[in-house]
Amino acid sequence: MRAFVADDNLDLYLLALVGLVFTLLGITGLVGLDKLASAVLALLAILAFSQIKSRKLTQQINRARAGSVVLRAEFPPDLIDRRAAASDVLLVGLTMTRTVQGMRTDLPGILKSGGRVRVLVLDPADEALMMTADRHRSHPQGVEQLRARIRTTLDDLTAVRERHGGRLEIRVLSSIPSAGFNCLDVQRPNGIVCVQHYEFHPEGEAGPIVVLSKEDAPWYRHFADEAERLWESGADWSRRVR
Repeated sequence: MRAFVADDNLDLYLLALVGLVFTLLGITGLVGLDKLASAVLALLAILAFSQIKSRKLTQQINRARAGSVVLRAEFPPDLIDRRAAASDVLLVGLTMTRTVQGMRTDLPGILKSGGRVRVLVLDPADEALMMTADRHRSHPQGVEQLRARIRTTLDDLTAVRERHGGRLEIRVLSSIPSAGFNCLDVQRPNGIVCVQHYEFHPEGEAGPIVVLSKEDAPWYRHFADEAERLWESGADWSRRVR
């Protein structure tokens, strides 16, 4: 009996029972048409309230799903397009070679429209850091190869800044971050933070990868703040190369 009373569908059971009773009374003629019509209207009102309750529960489920953090094995397919359309970009990673090369055609447009792009990679001049970072890679190819990849990234970014100007900032990091970050328009309602966990000797793409939006509180702000702290700890590359 307790299970029946506590059932979430109790109102529907009662509605069905009352509807059946009044149907039988109407068929047998024990209840007049005026009373039967009033009963039908009452039943419709109860049904409407039940529908409102169901819709609220559905909305709650949808909001919970929208705010759930999903672990991915790959980057989201629209990340490149969202990065190209962003006006405030913060990239944090070990070498960022693939990302920066993929943004060559997008960077000038972002900068010319007044956007801001910040890129933070490992300091290629830090010998101990290069050795440690190389050991963490799935297929270590030597410190010089790692250093060359980072310098390619830095040279590409420096060339873009000299050619197009704008708000392109480059910094280098003296420690290995726990994850890579793509922070896009973080302060805007449609901002995203894409986080890639750096695992030890991954067989393929390091993972997991997490994509967060503002609905993913508190982790959206948590990882965005971590990326900002990493950025603040970096050294300005333009001063290093002079």
